[in-house]
Amino acid sequence: MMSTNHQETLTYQVFTLIDLLQSYGMREVVISPGSRSTPIALAAELHPDIRTYIHPDERSAAFFALGLSKEGRSPVGLICTSGTAAANYMPAIAEADLSHVPLIALTADRPHELRDVGAPQAINQRNMYRNYIRYYTELPIADAHPSHSDMLETKILQCAQHFQGVDRGPVHINVPIREPLMPDMTRTDLFHRTPRAMPEYSVALSSGLHFEGHGLVIIGETADDLESVSSVLDRENLTVIADPRQHIRRTLPNVITHHDLIFSNLNQEQLKRLEAEVDFIIRIGEPLTSKVTNQFLSKTGIPQYLFSEYQQLKTFPATPQAAYVGPIGTLVGNTGFTNAGGGPKSWLTELDRRISNRVEAYVTDYEDEGRFMYEIIRHTDPDRSLFLSNSMPIRDGERYDLDNTQKIYANRGANGIDGVVSTALGMAVKTPITLIIGDIALYHDMNGLIMSKLEGIDINIIVFNNNGGGIFSFLPQSENKDYFERLFGTPLDLDFKHAADLYGFNYTSTEMVQDVTDELMNQGGRNIIEIKTDRAVNVDSHQKLSRQIEDVVKSVEI
Repeated sequence: MMSTNHQETLTYQVFTLIDLLQSYGMREVVISPGSRSTPIALAAELHPDIRTYIHPDERSAAFFALGLSKEGRSPVGLICTSGTAAANYMPAIAEADLSHVPLIALTADRPHELRDVGAPQAINQRNMYRNYIRYYTELPIADAHPSHSDMLETKILQCAQHFQGVDRGPVHINVPIREPLMPDMTRTDLFHRTPRAMPEYSVALSSGLHFEGHGLVIIGETADDLESVSSVLDRENLTVIADPRQHIRRTLPNVITHHDLIFSNLNQEQLKRLEAEVDFIIRIGEPLTSKVTNQFLSKTGIPQYLFSEYQQLKTFPATPQAAYVGPIGTLVGNTGFTNAGGGPKSWLTELDRRISNRVEAYVTDYEDEGRFMYEIIRHTDPDRSLFLSNSMPIRDGERYDLDNTQKIYANRGANGIDGVVSTALGMAVKTPITLIIGDIALYHDMNGLIMSKLEGIDINIIVFNNNGGGIFSFLPQSENKDYFERLFGTPLDLDFKHAADLYGFNYTSTEMVQDVTDELMNQGGRNIIEIKTDRAVNVDSHQKLSRQIEDVVKSVEI
């Protein structure tokens, strides 16, 4: 780069930046239109090996990118202009951080002379996501210095260390750009790098792990598929509990999935028996969805051990005696287990079976959201994945999924309701998705629906419209009738037919469980199915079924 021509140096910088990121695995980029980001956006658009998506809302765009990356954890880029545009990435980056999803935020910025002087569309973007990213760098203003090429190579090599492995997560590259902003669009010769082989991460234990006696294995969400270790976990002296987001629950024999209902109802004598029969607890992957199971883990005196995919240890709900980091398949495969006496596996698995039978027998007595969830799951093909929103859908999915046939996904890093629509649509680019969501959460990310229209993304969206925040009706604040509706119930009085018309969705509305059929649940195209329910009826029905489950749990002989 001998010339000091601004367009040449700018073109070299942004085209090389995008090509380097592509070579390390960034094959998809979500672009939000803006002026200052023009050269970066054009570089991504012109690159022959990158697919771009255009999303005008940066907050939804970032969650859409999260969805694109969620299943395979491949790095996905985000490009936006300067100013508050970049601030709108924050919620999705926080979720990506806690879920270990490798997003690449490429934020255009004003040059240094336009910062802190009152120039328009200029805020302090330097390391603005500092609490939620694995790596941050700011590029210098494009120039012709001989070190520029090596600097870009080094920065992206450092950045790419967080695209996979034990420290995977989001990164931020801030790019200050001077005008004029147009690059030389003929310089596609700068796109010449082939994919690079990233190092394989392996775990090396100082000595093989070994456990004696009977173990309780708690498996949360993992990025890696655990099918390869099914044979290790399927043994008489291991009782396996699986979160709804853990896909091994679909194939592992005798896996317990009704643990939330079990731990909600065990009496003190049963808990004492459980503690006496379990010698150790192994927790694998992310923390569980179930609050009561986590409460059991926080109180028990049984020794606990954590198998984590990531260096960032999630010790919630209790600090383990030891933690081991690495690929879960390798950790489990290198662990030895010796049987020594009986354990709770027989009565816990029998209890799990009885709960399924009781739910099956009594669920048809109700027409609440739980009954609808039961019918939706039962009538959905196994090859359709379910994306369950926070807060009630993920909990109802855990309770009313009796067959464990579909893969289940959710945004359980920060557990928020923001960006759920966009995340599900990002996943729907790559796999058939049914999103189950409440009216507040759908309203919160209604802008996200535009991507289905712009990109022709098929998705089935089932919205439970109970005119407010349904989960709050299960919490203590619901007892204060004077303030509950205004502060927590928050009725919006929305009819989502108008949203369906606005964004080009087919629309169906029902209040009858008989309308939930195979045909309705597995239809192609873009569909919003609005199910209108009553919050008060929903709480009452859930509580009645819970009391029936309590009888089942208490019937276990000590």
